[in-house]
Amino acid sequence: MCYVSYMSIITRRGDDGNTDVMYGGRMPKTSSEVAACGCVDELNAALGMVRVSGVPEDITEKIDTIQRHLVSLMGLLSVPSDRREKYLSDGYPTISEEDLNWLESIAVEMPVKFDGWARPGAAGNLGAAWMDMARTICRRAELSAWELGAGVSHSACKFLNRLSDILWLWARELENSGA
Repeated sequence: MCYVSYMSIITRRGDDGNTDVMYGGRMPKTSSEVAACGCVDELNAALGMVRVSGVPEDITEKIDTIQRHLVSLMGLLSVPSDRREKYLSDGYPTISEEDLNWLESIAVEMPVKFDGWARPGAAGNLGAAWMDMARTICRRAELSAWELGAGVSHSACKFLNRLSDILWLWARELENSGA
């Protein structure tokens, strides 16, 4: 007979306004690290909405890869600054120059025509509207990551900067294609 043990997600440990972090520490939920991690988590959720909104499969495949990078980025951002070096030396995945180059290659492949400022949702394309929502969240995540300063890889911040550009381009491509 096999027994399955269930753990409740409700621990009450956060009721004092602090949260557990890697390497046995705790930090205030109002800390810049927790805020930055939350922004990336929100971006990841918005990209989930993009994935299910009827966008073409080639975009959803790329979004899947992007979401994997975002999960890695959340790990890096949620580690206290005095432990980030250990986090990186322990071999946890992070954003590399290769990842940046991959994002840039997506932008290069997209010849997009656009006419003036974008008005998200005006074209009636759900995927494009969610893409624009994800883009604005991505901008906020990037600012939160830059705010952490030393110890956060510039590649991670650049990844978010490139990603917001890609999301803008994809939204315009979807609006123009009628997909």
